[in-house]
Amino acid sequence: MEFKNIEVSHLQHALRGMRNAMSGWDKSDTKEVPNDLLNGTYIVVGHADRDLARRLIKAGAPHRKFMRQISVIVDICKMPAYFMHEFATYKVGTTADSSSTMHKITSRPLALDDFEAPESELEKLQLEQVVRSLNIARDYYLRDKAAGDKEATERHFRSMKRMLPHSYLYERITWTCSYENLVEIWRWRRNHRLPAWHEFCEKFIAKLPYSEFITQYPYGEEGNR
Repeated sequence: MEFKNIEVSHLQHALRGMRNAMSGWDKSDTKEVPNDLLNGTYIVVGHADRDLARRLIKAGAPHRKFMRQISVIVDICKMPAYFMHEFATYKVGTTADSSSTMHKITSRPLALDDFEAPESELEKLQLEQVVRSLNIARDYYLRDKAAGDKEATERHFRSMKRMLPHSYLYERITWTCSYENLVEIWRWRRNHRLPAWHEFCEKFIAKLPYSEFITQYPYGEEGNR
């Protein structure tokens, strides 16, 4: 998987809001700093705000409400279909807009690199056979579409959808979430048996600004569970 166009927003607002309960806004030391390279600014979380954030995060979900207000948007490229299905487990306050098999599956012949790489010779042979079958169904689809046979066209399309393996790679999914969503994903999926979850955690979550809010603070000073 690849992760592109990552943007984290509302960090400064969320940290200001976490001080509302004690009216402690004057103690906030998070600042917006100019960045000429980015032609804009970036947020530097101060020591006082970081310490309060750490204590609230460690105290548990009811106390770290500000984490739900730190928003992330990312383009996830080459996500396997089976991973996308598991991804739906964390669909709480998240949104995903994906490339569509409805529109793309018949646009060109399918190839092996449209799928996650096989890990065994048997899997490779099976995938090659499925790709051949999918492309035959596509040929029938195009033939009957050109002939104006709507019923046959739809039948071949449904066949392709049913035959499509879980290893099919979605070209791009634009996904939005919060830091709180990512706490749960990190907690339950970082050591998952599927390598795709390791990629998601190490290549995306661990690289976010102040990722320690997600990967360390919820689990105590010792860091990751």
